[in-house]
Amino acid sequence: MSLKSMYTVVSLILLILLVIPLVTIVSAQTKIQDVRLGPYIDKITMPVARDYNVRLMAFIANEYDLVGVLPADLDRVRSQRPDAHIIFTVGLTSLGSLHFNVELWPVKYPEVRKALAHLFNRDKIIAESPLKGIAVKNPYIPPPTMGKWVNPNADFEKLYPYNPDKAREYLSKVFVWDDTAKVWRDPREGNKEVEIEILSLPEATSPTYWWIAQYIKSEAEKIGLKIRLTPVSSRELDARTAAGTAQAWIIGWGFGRFPLFMYYFWHSREIRPGGWNEWHVRNATLDDILDKFYYAKTADEALKYAHQAQELLVDIIPWIPVYTGVAITAVNGAIDRDSIVLAYAPPFKDPVGFSYFWWNTVRFKDKPFGGVLRYHFTVDITTLHPAIYLWATEADAIFRVYASGYQLDPSDIYKDPGIDQLFSGYNVSTIKEGDKELTKITLYVKPGLKWHDGTPLTASDIEYTYKKFGMELKTRRYYGPYVDATVKINVVNDTTIEFYLSQYGWSDLYNFIFFTPLPKHIFARLTNPLDDPSLIPHPTIKGLTAMIGSGPFVLTKREIAYAELSWYPEYIYRPPERAPKVSILALPSSVNVGSAFTIRVKVLTPAGTPATDATVEAVLTGPAEIRVPLTHVGEGVYEGRTVISVPGSYQVTIVASQPVNIWTLSSDPVKTVLTAVSPTAPAPTPVAPGPAPIQVQIGGVAVNLSVPTPPPAISPTPTEKISITTPQVTATAPETTGSYVSAGLAVVGIVVALAAGFVRRK
Repeated sequence: MSLKSMYTVVSLILLILLVIPLVTIVSAQTKIQDVRLGPYIDKITMPVARDYNVRLMAFIANEYDLVGVLPADLDRVRSQRPDAHIIFTVGLTSLGSLHFNVELWPVKYPEVRKALAHLFNRDKIIAESPLKGIAVKNPYIPPPTMGKWVNPNADFEKLYPYNPDKAREYLSKVFVWDDTAKVWRDPREGNKEVEIEILSLPEATSPTYWWIAQYIKSEAEKIGLKIRLTPVSSRELDARTAAGTAQAWIIGWGFGRFPLFMYYFWHSREIRPGGWNEWHVRNATLDDILDKFYYAKTADEALKYAHQAQELLVDIIPWIPVYTGVAITAVNGAIDRDSIVLAYAPPFKDPVGFSYFWWNTVRFKDKPFGGVLRYHFTVDITTLHPAIYLWATEADAIFRVYASGYQLDPSDIYKDPGIDQLFSGYNVSTIKEGDKELTKITLYVKPGLKWHDGTPLTASDIEYTYKKFGMELKTRRYYGPYVDATVKINVVNDTTIEFYLSQYGWSDLYNFIFFTPLPKHIFARLTNPLDDPSLIPHPTIKGLTAMIGSGPFVLTKREIAYAELSWYPEYIYRPPERAPKVSILALPSSVNVGSAFTIRVKVLTPAGTPATDATVEAVLTGPAEIRVPLTHVGEGVYEGRTVISVPGSYQVTIVASQPVNIWTLSSDPVKTVLTAVSPTAPAPTPVAPGPAPIQVQIGGVAVNLSVPTPPPAISPTPTEKISITTPQVTATAPETTGSYVSAGLAVVGIVVALAAGFVRRK
């Protein structure tokens, strides 16, 4: 069974609320130190699987890792998948409701909607439908799990108890019974035969919703009211409700922690293209109450108006509530059950859904990292655009890719402000501008954030998203009264942005701190910024789509009925242990200036195996900076040689990185210190007296010739191999008439030759 979901920025992300029973997972949260850290898995695969039985059989065959299970199939799952974790939770949902466009004939008559309300036997529906008794009866507009926000006097069970005779009485107030044809006719429409078309997802997609549709048809026809059931796909249902051509339809909604949906769903300002009010409720009194509800100064003040609104809504009847889902989920036993985080709403002890963060923390029992989570879409994908999507199954993929300023704290969804993700903080103040009092909201973006394609994420992206998808296009996910109240936006710098509001309600802060920015450098390039970014190639990077976010996963593959998400290795909250690990094998603590030395390290993958594809560099920082690339020599060992030419103390920082798709996974830097010293000068060698000068007579002139002394021997370093080549000199007998000059020159030649031989190395 599929389910529409309103994801305003304050919504609790009950992201698998698409099939009944809903998918939810229990977690031993105390074992997880920081739920932001992740992801631990490598990939999420998401084919479209509209048929419930196909999903169930795929899980039993170990082709999916989790699936929502109908109570009727619970024993089968336990028998055929004894390893599976079976978990129950109760959500903030209103499911199986019959909805109306209150402006379309024949359901435009309140008497018709009230007549149908008298045909709902909720106990029978819950007991005999595929729910098999596992659900919470819901006779209220907000689900009973919303606690104090529910007005106990606005109870459909009390106001419209199951009573076919009362239903027939209401019909007779607006229609005429044709006893011959056995049909109701409308005298205001030329005695037109009355028939109501009810749209529903087909039985294969949602067995429970289809059962409820048949129940309504059966009960209505007992009192002569004709019902035509039309099975529709999620795409067709979206199209017809948005276009205002659907008379009645069966669907469910998942809500946030506060009943703000009442304002968005039923304020007349939302009857607009792309607006929320598909029920076409126009009621000035209700609008006034909803305005007071929205702009109350505190939640306690808002509570009063929430109750008043419900008293009107049970008379208008935009929908007839039926039940709140109790989720039954089967989870692959290979998954570590303690790694999955649920969301709680104290004082309730049971979880109300699962946290945004469970996708980060989930892991398999047999490995610290890695593995593929085999998941699925439960309806056709209409769009993966964050501003205009409708289905919670689409949100499953969208919010793995796009991150927000804050997320709800899973230990208490009512705890403010929640857990920071992209924002480091915020501030709210009141200022005066002339005679006007404005509320100033300042958001602080964490420095150094990047989009998946490496482009910096800054306050300018927040400004663009707010203006384009809120102020200009007025999309469902980015537009509300707070946008109309915004009189000025000021980007102070890359990490600071200010919003100035002329009106400020008790819940407006959540619209800002849970804000999800979109990349300006992507959407500003699109011809139509409302096109599905997942189907558009990235403008500059091959292999990526235009669906570029800053969250823990990247969309790496998209087909019409399939999406694939891969973990983002440069995510701000990547687990520190999910990185290459570097250990030093050889690095001296002291070296001589001018002497080469070796740096040798071992690099392991996050899984602990030798890393053979890493890029490793050692950086020596001191009186000079030296960068030394290390080369893989086998078994995850990397080494390199270098020489320091300037003495002093050097910090050595070694970082290893591995390629992951188009990104790199870098280790924590390993740091140490070494000292480079000048070599000690050798003591001077005593010099023996040299030979006496030779005096010769040349042409009667006395000339003194000095015989040079050879230079002292040089002691080579142990690693140097020095060879000396001594030239062979052939002596000839001097002429009797010659001089001693030739002999002196010969000696000089020998000494010079010896000196040259000393400095030549092989």
